[in-house]
Formats: sequence, structure tokens, C-alpha cells
Amino acid sequence: MKLIFFGLGSIGERQARLLQDNFEHELYAFRSGKNSEKNKLGIKEVHTLEEIEKINPDVAFITNPTKLHISTALQCADQGMSLFIEKPLSSSKEDVQKLMDTANSKKLSLYVAYCMRFHPVIKWLKEHLKNNKPLHTSVMVSSYLPNWREGIDHLTHYSAIKESGGGVLLELSHELDYLYYLFGTPTLIEAVSSKAGSVTTDVEDFADILLSFSGNLNCNLHMNFLSRLDRREMILDFEDHTVVANLAESKVTILSDGEAELKKFAFERDDMYLEQLNYFFDNLNNPEIMNGPDESSKFLNTLMEIKEAVK
Repeated sequence: MKLIFFGLGSIGERQARLLQDNFEHELYAFRSGKNSEKNKLGIKEVHTLEEIEKINPDVAFITNPTKLHISTALQCADQGMSLFIEKPLSSSKEDVQKLMDTANSKKLSLYVAYCMRFHPVIKWLKEHLKNNKPLHTSVMVSSYLPNWREGIDHLTHYSAIKESGGGVLLELSHELDYLYYLFGTPTLIEAVSSKAGSVTTDVEDFADILLSFSGNLNCNLHMNFLSRLDRREMILDFEDHTVVANLAESKVTILSDGEAELKKFAFERDDMYLEQLNYFFDNLNNPEIMNGPDESSKFLNTLMEIKEAVK
């Protein structure tokens, strides 16, 4: 199968490396400038739409800045390529429905890559929730943005720039996605977000969000780029126990009266990306693929509702 990458930053390079190491597909990379430095993985590079047409790729990996996702995906869909789109789907709702209609009319697979759904802690929670009803949940994700990409001025990267689709609400939307995955579509109760520090140029660096899910389940979610404490944790209170789901350390602690049970998962970061790639290729042409056209557009609507409502 012929695959073409649009964007070989940190996430695109990771996906391409895993494909090289674990699959036998033919890889290409679209590069906008012929004078740019060659990619580290030795992937064949193309520079024009005419070259892409001659190659006739089967799948496009859209791993460029968020604001370019939809326009790039539309060009690829028009050429009949299935789409693997890195999260989030977009930084706005503009032309999203046009993309979904194109994918559906051409019977193309479209998948939005939220890899945390393949994290062993989230997989464990998905099973646990089948037989256990939570009363309340709280989620915290914190990470210091200047430490994200070694050797790159973080203030020049799209993560820190509003017009490019940066900010915690889009860049840390994994949390909102796995809440959606675990509990369904939420109702927004309240959201507060702003730029409190100097780690971004002009976009929010923290958000506090209160959500409500069916079954009278409420969730308070905190996310920020400001903390040097790397944290990715979910606490769920049940009638007879509490679950502390620590994604950063790949462990779950189950607290009941006088007892604590620890479940530790063997996990390397590449694992969930590789499982996601296997899922994508196993479900090409499956209209029920998760995070496909219908689900991904509904989730983006939820994400945009929260982004538009912040005070």
C-alpha cells in the first residue's frame, strides 16, 4: 500500500518510523520546499501535486499543523485517498462537513487519531465501567510546554499560537476525547480558560471545565501547559470503591475500605501508537471505524462548543 505523509514533525516522524519498522507499506512525504533539509527517516520526498497524482497514494497521513488538517485532507480525499488525521480534527468547524461528505460519497476511510484510547489504563477503565457506575470523576492533565520539543523554541511552534490551532483545549484534547469515549457526549456546564503565563504567545495555557454526562455523572477537568509536574490522572468515585487511574505511570489503584489494590501495566509510549496503526489498517473500509466521519465530527462540535464558551 502507498502512504503519503503531510507533516514530519515529532508526531509524523513517530508514525512514519513505526510504519517503517512494523509494516511493509511504501512511504512518501510531501515537502513544500525543495531546499528544506531531507527527512531523517530517508522517506522518498515529493514536492508537487502532480508528483502526488503520479504516485496515486492509497492513504494520506495528515500530521501537519492543526489549522491545515481540513484543507490538506480535502485535497487528498478529492484524489481518492483514505485519511489518517492526527488529533484534533481541526481548529474550527469550517469545511468539516464538506470533508465528511466527500469521504462518505467516495467511500473513503477517515480516522482521527486519538491514541490515548489505546492506552492500557483507558482500556482497563472501559472494561471496568461495563459493570461499575461512577458517582463522580475528576481529571487533571498538566505539562510544561517549553519541555515538549527539545531544541525548538516553543513560542514559535503551533502549540503556542492561536491562529495555528494551539492552546491547551486543542493540544490536550486527549482528555476530552477519552471522556467522550468512556461516558458519551457531555453537556457543558461551565468553562474557564485564559493565558495566565508566558509559555504561549497568544492562546490559553490553562482550562478548568465542568461537564455533565448521562446518568447524573459530573466531571471536573483541569488542563494546563504551566506545570513542571507532568500529570495525567483520572479519579473515579464509585459507591464502594475509588479508582485512581494514573496514565503517566501506567497504573491503576483501587481503593476500598481498608484496602488498596495496585494494577501496574507494562507500557512503552510506542505501544499505543502501534496498536492504533494496526487498528486503522485492520478497519480500512469499515464504516463503523471509531473516530470515523460521524463520531469525529460530533466530537469536534463538542470541542468547539467548549472552546467558544470559555470565559
